[in-house]
Amino acid sequence: MNDAIAHALFFVRQGRYRQAESHLRKAIQNDPHDPEAFFFLATCLMHDPNTRSEALSMIDQALRLRPNRAFYHAQRANILLLLSRTKAALLEIERARSLAPDSPDSYVAESVLMLVLGKPQEAERAARQALALDAGNEAAGDSLADALRIQGKLEESAAQIHALLGRNPENPWTHSSAGMLALQRGEVRDAESHFLSALRIEPEHREAREGLLHAFRARSPLYRAYLRYSFMMEKLGRTGRGMLVIGLLILMQIANMIFVGRLAPIGIVLIACYCLFVLWIWVSKGLGNLFLLFDRIARRALRTDEKREALVVGGGVLAGLASFAAGLLLKQISLIFLGLTLIAAAFPMSLVFTNQSRVGQIVFGLVGGLVYLGGLFSLLLIFLPSGRTGEVATTLFGWTMILALVTTWLGNLPILRR
Repeated sequence: MNDAIAHALFFVRQGRYRQAESHLRKAIQNDPHDPEAFFFLATCLMHDPNTRSEALSMIDQALRLRPNRAFYHAQRANILLLLSRTKAALLEIERARSLAPDSPDSYVAESVLMLVLGKPQEAERAARQALALDAGNEAAGDSLADALRIQGKLEESAAQIHALLGRNPENPWTHSSAGMLALQRGEVRDAESHFLSALRIEPEHREAREGLLHAFRARSPLYRAYLRYSFMMEKLGRTGRGMLVIGLLILMQIANMIFVGRLAPIGIVLIACYCLFVLWIWVSKGLGNLFLLFDRIARRALRTDEKREALVVGGGVLAGLASFAAGLLLKQISLIFLGLTLIAAAFPMSLVFTNQSRVGQIVFGLVGGLVYLGGLFSLLLIFLPSGRTGEVATTLFGWTMILALVTTWLGNLPILRR
């Protein structure tokens, strides 16, 4: 191993991937036929969403030099998974297993893949297979703890995490898993402590930073309720979540048919509650970030894109609710239109700033722009002195609201939301 790689590994062990990257590039310049330099560079690059495509290129270079190294194939599967190419990742896992059936690496990669796909039972099975091959494999232990937590086996998950921290109290991934478990239990302060420990050990640990922000936001009772909902939906899995959404829509349609005539106000209240529920789900993160902007310590953890989301989504919702309420009190349709426009635009705009899908950013950015324009033109038509403009304004505004609600369906497509 040359000196450049030795220096890089020193930084990699500390989770300082950016510092390691420059040493690895130097190592590749010195010896472009060393597969380890390409492998470790890919490992560093995969932690940054902006360099994951290059990470895939680097691991391909490593495999070009050592095509039969199973561990490289397992790492390529991990990178493909981060790029949301799950089918290709599964094929890579199978290649790794065929080359080294007694190695735990392919099972660890499979366990992580199953977690991303929302299949915690299969993730648990793969993690246990990895541990059967290597009882001390910390990555498998962390994946097992997460799989148990998602299934609601909180005591088993806690025991697994306790054992892992007992063997290695300086593992940032275990602290991150412990933080998520604490959040699911409603122990916000313990969660903050574990996430901070993970970031102390590995300053660039992305999952710990995200977890810490969740913990900061969870100081708000509304966001704690959102987290409980999120953990419940996580436990249901993708199929269960889809059935729940469809079930709620069917119930709303049944309510529309049953609550008519004198009972119509009950149906209106139910629909309003459903709309508020949907709004709460989609904008809780943006609102949470808006509150963090007023915390001098917590706001330092927010990225620029998260601050923009806080202002546009969180600020838009609060301003929209205030305008809508004022419109109802003053009986001003213009204020009602303005408020509903700001609220409706929050749906697509919540999937623009922090969305890792470039296609999704473009699609939802366009939808958000159309919602703003539709609301603006509807508002202008109200003030025109023509008899039919009111009807046109109402029709246009109705279609604008429908366009915003379509976002709640499109936002569930993995290709548009990461």
